[in-house]
Amino acid sequence: MPLEVLAMGRVGVDVYPLQTGVGLAEVTSFGKYLGGSPTNVAVAAARYGHSAAVITKTGRDPFGDFVRSALEGYGVDIRFVGTSDIAPTPVTFCEIFPPDDFPLYFYRLPKAPDLDIRSDELDLAAVRDTRILWVTGTGLSEEPSRSATLAALAHRAKAG
Repeated sequence: MPLEVLAMGRVGVDVYPLQTGVGLAEVTSFGKYLGGSPTNVAVAAARYGHSAAVITKTGRDPFGDFVRSALEGYGVDIRFVGTSDIAPTPVTFCEIFPPDDFPLYFYRLPKAPDLDIRSDELDLAAVRDTRILWVTGTGLSEEPSRSATLAALAHRAKAG
């Protein structure tokens, strides 16, 4: 049965302070959460009862294990979550200064695993058959994910 939502791109671990109104240098405890805009789209779809998956990659590390476990916990299909050997799973830290100041610090170096998605790794049948294919601009920023994103879009366009 085809997926209703297939998101492609960034995944990571968001590390948010459990204290508000203080900078990271003064924070004493943190919580870890699933993050990444395509991931958030897939999670939201699943929470509303739609079949959803994400095409992404993590590093070969405990944060990658956390990502897979969290996705499954939200009901998101993880069969398209690969593992990259080029980099660790990205981590993002946030400061919380209510009501509207939330600086983010992204750790995606030397290269984020989701930028290592390759065209030959895509399940083009799933890309073609999904009701909604949701991709990010970030996936277009660097090879090989740029070519993979364009290949997914081209395959969708050919399928009508």
